[in-house]
Amino acid sequence: MIRIARPWASRVAAVPMGALLALLAAPLFVLIKHVSADRLATDWVSFGRTLGFALTGATVATITGGAIGVLLGTREVPGRRALFVLAVVPVAAPPAFWWLGATRVTSLLGNVTGPWAAAAIAGFALAPIALLLVTAALRQLPTHLYDAARVALPPMTRARVVLLPLLGSALAGGFVLTVILLLGESELPFLFGFRTVMTDIVTTFAQSFDIRQTLPLVIPLLVAILVLGVLTARPLLRTVLKSSRGGRGVTRTPGSAVLSLCAAAPAAGLLLSIGGYAWAILKALPSASPRGLADATTVMVSIIEPVGCAWSAVTLTLAAAYPARRSSAMPAFLWLGLLLFCVPAAIYAIGWLGVGQILGGLPIPPIVAYTSRAVPLSMLGFAVGYSRLPTSSEDAAALVGVSPVQRALLFVLPLIGWSLVAVSALIAALTFADRDVASLLLPPGASRLTLNLYLASANAPSSTVGILALTVLVGAVTSVTLAAAGPALLWRRRD
Repeated sequence: MIRIARPWASRVAAVPMGALLALLAAPLFVLIKHVSADRLATDWVSFGRTLGFALTGATVATITGGAIGVLLGTREVPGRRALFVLAVVPVAAPPAFWWLGATRVTSLLGNVTGPWAAAAIAGFALAPIALLLVTAALRQLPTHLYDAARVALPPMTRARVVLLPLLGSALAGGFVLTVILLLGESELPFLFGFRTVMTDIVTTFAQSFDIRQTLPLVIPLLVAILVLGVLTARPLLRTVLKSSRGGRGVTRTPGSAVLSLCAAAPAAGLLLSIGGYAWAILKALPSASPRGLADATTVMVSIIEPVGCAWSAVTLTLAAAYPARRSSAMPAFLWLGLLLFCVPAAIYAIGWLGVGQILGGLPIPPIVAYTSRAVPLSMLGFAVGYSRLPTSSEDAAALVGVSPVQRALLFVLPLIGWSLVAVSALIAALTFADRDVASLLLPPGASRLTLNLYLASANAPSSTVGILALTVLVGAVTSVTLAAAGPALLWRRRD
């Protein structure tokens, strides 16, 4: 848990963190500043469809991810670690990326339309969210608790009476967090031919670049997302910040190859999508070509931008959150940070454009909008690692005659390095996969790999789409790897 400092020191240490959160919320304040009663008369036609799409997709994601998490977390099935990695990989790219790959296999998939089909695809692609939270919760359960249930109860009764209630916070947090992410989804609705509030926001703003015209769409969606953020904050923080020192988690019992096949569903979808892109290229060899849509500059910037965003977010977090790590205000900061992370990146982009207009037309680069959403996620990653740091370790480090900065670099931060590596990689993956911010903030003539992929998917040959998609995949892996390498250097700071 977060440890508390003296009251006066706690207040002083909390100042940088509070200032950082206020700066991150600046674009949202700009949007709220433009609100008036006549601009809230929104068009509610697409709002109900948006909620239906998000709720259905989140239900699919929670059931799929939760079931696979329980299976891999309670059974030692053949290939368990590989299946777990493959089940998590889809979160590294947007749902539309995997769907476009699957449509390369057969044209029948390309004829599927409507919000329910899109929700199913989104649910399978975002299932890793529930999977990761369920896995974390299983590792925090006292070992003897579920072992006793195994002795006393049959499997189905044990799952219904014991396991599901114990995983309630993880499943609830995963469900609401997935709903929030899907409320900000625009690529799948475009591909499946239906309107959502986010598609209306992106389309309206791209046509007019007028903040006032988009407010009737932005404000209701923003309010809905923040309400859901309030609902998900408690179960999510309780799941990820609860210390695991009370036990070794659930003991996995041997499982059969049949269970491995059940857990291999995400891997099958992953391979189907990548295979679809590869098949489109092979069919067109040797004439397949990206036709200049993936030039060296676009590839380089598309990789460097997510890495820079991840490193900037982690650096800002350490500079502000580390001094406040024992502050009594830290739980409130984490709650506020989680709410800020729930705001879609496109809304941040529109808000930062408003800030740029207030500053005399100052151009705002996309990395600013990305970092605004990434810092709260980095805060959560820091808190996860620090909450598992034994008190005795930091107290012992305080006895060493070095400066506080050296103590942090030599003793404290290396112990939470894995958490910083994981959050840096996740930030890079989310930044690389985003399309909306690039479409709103990039100057004329600039491009990004994911933006080019969606533009090419509309009318380019399948081979061109396949080459771009594989380039996107390689770029995403490179960005994630480089982003994770930054915090990993903390482990080398031993001298």
